[in-house]
Amino acid sequence: MIIDDLVILGRSSPDTMRDNRVSVCVAGYSRTIGFVRLYPTRLDSPLRAWNIVSVPVERNPKDARPESWKITGSKSEWARLSEKITVVGRLKREEKQRLVMPLASGCVLDLWEKGRSLGIVRPRSRDCYFADREDQEPAIQMTLLGRALELDKHKYGLQPRVRYLCSNCRLPKGHDQQILEWGIYEWLRKNPGKEDGVWANLFWKENQQDIYFVVGNQAKWPSSFMVISVLRMPKT
Repeated sequence: MIIDDLVILGRSSPDTMRDNRVSVCVAGYSRTIGFVRLYPTRLDSPLRAWNIVSVPVERNPKDARPESWKITGSKSEWARLSEKITVVGRLKREEKQRLVMPLASGCVLDLWEKGRSLGIVRPRSRDCYFADREDQEPAIQMTLLGRALELDKHKYGLQPRVRYLCSNCRLPKGHDQQILEWGIYEWLRKNPGKEDGVWANLFWKENQQDIYFVVGNQAKWPSSFMVISVLRMPKT
């Protein structure tokens, strides 16, 4: 089938698949079929936040989550996979809030109880921090120019995390989740030794913005949710 109205809500940091393809997980929303997870996707794809795209998809037999899809021919046509995606528009500034606000759930626990693996919550308090990564892989990818380029999140010694309370949180102590947003890892790559500065950079216009988290669970551990991306939108 073809999803022709998919609004991209964010991309996770890259990871290396078993066959050594480097891919990212993409989260989006379609008014016709609801929340959508696309995996695997290429790093050079036009699946950028707030783009509206048309993309041919099929079910992944290895992922039973209802929101999960893969681009048709994702393995056999990997080299030209991004060419299958057509950008048909881009959400305007005033349209972002109108789309996201009605989609927000009161608590991550609501998503879990409804059998959903992808959704949006609005944190009313948060504490971002770094934890030591227990599954770090020391190998480093190299660019054609010979400069070190860490792509896979497992190659970083630090794991971005956030403790937060949802707008209507049902857990007294809230949630403590890993943040997968690619932009945070790009900051770490480009600003070695200035890791903590990423939080000020991420939220520097907070007094003018509303903050939402796009959250998703893991196929093997459906009760374990993570923050896929951070949405920052002009206050209404």
